[in-house]
Amino acid sequence: MRRLARAGLIGCALWAMSWGGAPARAQEVPPPVIIIVDVQQILRDSLVAKNVQTQMTQRTDRYSKEVSDQENELRRTQDELERQRTVLSADVFNTKMRDFQQRYDALDHGVQATRQALQQAYNDAMTKVENTALQIIADLAAERKANLVVTKAAVLFTAQGLDITQEVIHRLDEKLPSVQLAVPQDAGAGLNKP
Repeated sequence: MRRLARAGLIGCALWAMSWGGAPARAQEVPPPVIIIVDVQQILRDSLVAKNVQTQMTQRTDRYSKEVSDQENELRRTQDELERQRTVLSADVFNTKMRDFQQRYDALDHGVQATRQALQQAYNDAMTKVENTALQIIADLAAERKANLVVTKAAVLFTAQGLDITQEVIHRLDEKLPSVQLAVPQDAGAGLNKP
């Protein structure tokens, strides 16, 4: 039985040699040089991220007020129509009601389109922030000759000096202090005012 096992090992070794000589050596792996970064903290705490969030909040608040004013106007129109229901002929009432419904539908459609445009503008601005942050991270990795960048969320324990998050935030604040939300002109009147 041992002879068969030894013959099998020799056969495997001969087969390996026939495919390229001696068994391949494992490639030399350089010792790890690790840096750790918290991208979520960067996207939350950097000046540019705070600036984008402030712009988003201001524009959303302003637009919400405009929509609320328009909704109040529509409610007043609807109440007036209900009061006139008994006075107006059925045809006139139905025409006014259709006009009211079209105004209501237009407002609803406009609100949805504007919210989508505003969300897209926010996403575009934050993508620019994230891409700039990733470039800074790559630059820091090159400066420190790091061959492994790990997100802080994946780390349970770290030695002091490996986390570069604050350095990335500092460089991002210098390189990209603000990004304007680029909301299309037709997306909503109040959204385009900074």
